[in-house]
Order: sequence, then structure tokens, then C-alpha cells
Amino acid sequence: MGFTEDVREALLARVGKGRRFTNNKRMADELGVDPSQLNRFLKRERGLNADSLGKILDGLDARVNFPDEPADAAMEVCFVAPAKVSTGQESFDPVPEDYLAVPLAASPVAAGPGLIPEDKIESWVLVWRHHESVRFRSNLVAVQVGKNEMSMVPTLHPGDIVLVDRNDRDPVPAGKIMLVCEPGQEGGVMVKRVNTKRLEDDIELIFYSDNSREFPPMTYRLERDYDGDITRAIGGNVVWAWSDMTRK
Repeated sequence: MGFTEDVREALLARVGKGRRFTNNKRMADELGVDPSQLNRFLKRERGLNADSLGKILDGLDARVNFPDEPADAAMEVCFVAPAKVSTGQESFDPVPEDYLAVPLAASPVAAGPGLIPEDKIESWVLVWRHHESVRFRSNLVAVQVGKNEMSMVPTLHPGDIVLVDRNDRDPVPAGKIMLVCEPGQEGGVMVKRVNTKRLEDDIELIFYSDNSREFPPMTYRLERDYDGDITRAIGGNVVWAWSDMTRK
């Protein structure tokens, strides 16, 4: 199946009762394209112009991967008779394109460069890609808060899982929850809030906890401790979390 047919099938899979678009007219309105052009495209009577195609891909949160681009950590999902809970037997099946399978890995692995090695993937976490915190992100990795890691209580508890965007390592604005790394090969990797302070010849990085009474802030300098490489200090931005609400 070619690219054009993939787009057509993706649109048709999202139209109908209980799906994203109730009918073709609603789909055209929400995607911002001409209804007649969309209908002809779905009927294979004509193609799409570049402007309409761009609007459709944006509206579907699609991402085009070119052959020479490196792959991201997250993978597309292929559903095989998924077990559905809390729904009637006649309810529609989930659409595979609406989800990403994100690798779950230990924090030092998640903060490292490149793709997550196959032998370091502990499990997979299914993510709905249309949520505002996930939309347009693809280089994601999941990390479970360790058994004795209490520094982010009450926001995060041991056993909670955070979703980290490895492409977002910018510590601005202050207070973002991020996957951070202590300097050196033996330095630890943990989830902390981050603040920065500009000095005359360096940038100060402050990693601090929500449980600050027991876990005081850690302060490092970007040039002095990380050779000016922010990717050695920050593994990514926490954009989502699965948390046990019975402990809140």
C-alpha cells in the first residue's frame, strides 16, 4: 500500500459512529479542507493538493519519516484482538494508528544517547498519541520510579511511571519535571525539578525535589561539570505520568 492509500485508509478508519469523526462533513470541517475535495479523495476520484494534504496530516497528528532519518524510540502499534474492558461486546475496536508503544527502560538507559537497545527494554507502555501532552512527540521513553526513590513525593511515588520526551531537554521554564543526570560516568539518573541561574561564565543547574526536607537541592554547572553539553545533564522532559491515586 502506497502513501496516498495509507492516508485514505487512515481517514476512513476514523469515520463512523463512536469514532473521531461522525461523518465526512464533520471530518472536513475539523481538518479545515474542502468537503467536496475530501469526498472525491475518499472515493478515489482524485488526489489532494499539497495544502489539503498538509492540513490532513497535521489534523491526524501524523509524522512523516524519511528513509535517511534516524528512528525514534517509540514504535507504531499493531493491535491483535485486544481485550476490551468496561464496554459492550458491540463497541468498536481501537484504531492502531491512535497509539504508540513506548519502551519502558531503567533511568540510566532512558537518559542515554541513541535508541533504547533491545536487551535493555523491560516492557512496553501503550500511549494514546492524541493527548495534548503527547501530540507531535515521538522520541518517548517510559521510566518507573524506583522502589526507594522518595524525593518527588507527593507528586510521584515509587512504582509510578513517567513518560519522558527525549527530544525536549530545555530546562526553561523553571520548575519542569525532568530526567536528570549527575556528572560523571558513575553519576546517578533521577527524576527532579530543574531550575537554572546564569552566571558570568557558566550556567548553574539546580536539581530539586518536591520532598525537599529529606532531599535537598543538588547544584551543578553546565560548562564545568558537563562540558557545556546539556544532553549530558538532562535526559528529557517528563510530559505524562501514571500514578497510583490511592496514595494521593
